[in-house]
Amino acid sequence: MNQAIEKFLLAHDRYLSLEKARTECIGPQEREMMYIEILKAYLEVQYRANVIAGLQYADGMDFAASH
Repeated sequence: MNQAIEKFLLAHDRYLSLEKARTECIGPQEREMMYIEILKAYLEVQYRANVIAGLQYADGMDFAASH
């Protein structure tokens, strides 16, 4: 599998696991730290998706271009 896709899948799995663990937070400080980690994971997923789209565009796949 392409390394960019593997990194995307790892980032997406991390995001999903943090989202599931979010409901187990007890105090406000723990909840705040969890939201920060979820946001960072979300941004990484978006970055990895853009990398994949950029690679597709570079390979000549026009469907990767934003409309």
